Amino acid sequence: MSGDGYTYPNTTNEADHLDVLRNKLGKRTHSELNAMEYRITTAQRAKVELGEGPPGNFDVAHLKAIHRHLFSKIYEWAGHTRNERPIVDGQPVEVIATMRKEGYAFLHGSRIETGLADALRPISNPDVLRGSSTEQFAEIAGRVLGELNHVHPFREGNGRTQETFIAELGRRYEHLVEFGVITRPRMIAASVETSSNPASHAMRHLIEDATDPGRTAAIKSSFEHLRALGHDHFDQYVRTGRPGEIVSGSLVGADNRAASLVTNSGIVAVPKADLPGQTLAIGDDVTVTVRSSFQEASAQREATAGARQETAAGYWTRTVESGRAIQASERGTGQGYEVDRYKGQSPAAGR
Repeated sequence: MSGDGYTYPNTTNEADHLDVLRNKLGKRTHSELNAMEYRITTAQRAKVELGEGPPGNFDVAHLKAIHRHLFSKIYEWAGHTRNERPIVDGQPVEVIATMRKEGYAFLHGSRIETGLADALRPISNPDVLRGSSTEQFAEIAGRVLGELNHVHPFREGNGRTQETFIAELGRRYEHLVEFGVITRPRMIAASVETSSNPASHAMRHLIEDATDPGRTAAIKSSFEHLRALGHDHFDQYVRTGRPGEIVSGSLVGADNRAASLVTNSGIVAVPKADLPGQTLAIGDDVTVTVRSSFQEASAQREATAGARQETAAGYWTRTVESGRAIQASERGTGQGYEVDRYKGQSPAAGR
């Protein structure tokens, strides 16, 4: 990765010092840079949630403006995509042709402009989401999020920028999108599945879980159930059951809203009303057919709407103060990417 102009020259073989992104903070280790980066971007995200983010029309310029808002205090190249050559430390960086993470290759650098145009086309008409239901919003926003993730237009900070962009889209059309209920394993799985199979509903279901108040509350209940047993929910794949789905697993917790089952594919929250009638204990095996909808008590629904500012200023602050959350919340740090400069490569075929 070194030699593309984005990173400092390597002077040691210590992992914490290798390929550290050049930054305005003067940090030369991943641990120091990541900690400061999270604190700064968390504060910037809170400003966006409070209505102080960059205005825009949910186009490429708006996406870049959000990236610039989040990262301009850290990186000179904030707001530039990896097919551009901004000046960093007095020199233009190299164009990043390929970028991979955990074996998955994102869109080739030569196709970023086309890829972004395709990704944002579903929301190019400002009327398409006006008056939309949660399901309609999730269908379109999930498609956009999946495509943006495949493009991965920025050298760093794609996950935070995409989530902020989609959350702003939700606010524009009166949908509160709470990405705090989407764990890292869930986001990674949905991203990989959607990229390999564009017809997959994984990202649509993810957005539904983050937007529908009843489903969001059910996942928060699952988080509480896991914490009560001493487990870190940030490391778990957690989702809600879908209508008509048959879910089999071991009971890890239940409250008046939802029950949480450990299944072969992760933690699944199901409506409490759909549990069998017999008395159940933690650890019991149970099979549930999801028939009921996820419903919040009206008082809690009102509290959620009234606590919007607290959500922005408080949730992300609490998250970033936890060292464990810092490691889990971002969808990929600079240390985790593999990148290549243009060296006459041909664009990857297909997606």
